[in-house]
Amino acid sequence: MFPNSPNVKLNLLTLVLVQNSIGSSIYQLQHSKEVIGINFSITSNEYYESKRSDIKIDLALKIQSFLYDNSKYAEIDDDIYKIERTYQIGQFIELYLSKTKLRKSDIIDYA
Repeated sequence: MFPNSPNVKLNLLTLVLVQNSIGSSIYQLQHSKEVIGINFSITSNEYYESKRSDIKIDLALKIQSFLYDNSKYAEIDDDIYKIERTYQIGQFIELYLSKTKLRKSDIIDYA
């Protein structure tokens, strides 16, 4: 496989917090969009910056800019990640993701 070929499939997720019947907050899926991206390594500067800000970046991906819909979560291989930050580079946007403890079963309307 070529270094800049798409190699990861992900679902961009738009989630909102809603109150369930007993008053607890729970996530509900508003929108899901399947896209493909390019996995790339986190640089040492990005690693140390994430340590300093107490945000652990687990994964970095590039996708085509026009595909990104300002989603704050992504699902990759049954794991839910929070999109911690984005960085626009020409026709691509870099997504920096941290793994969450959310499961698909924790999200209303997510099958």
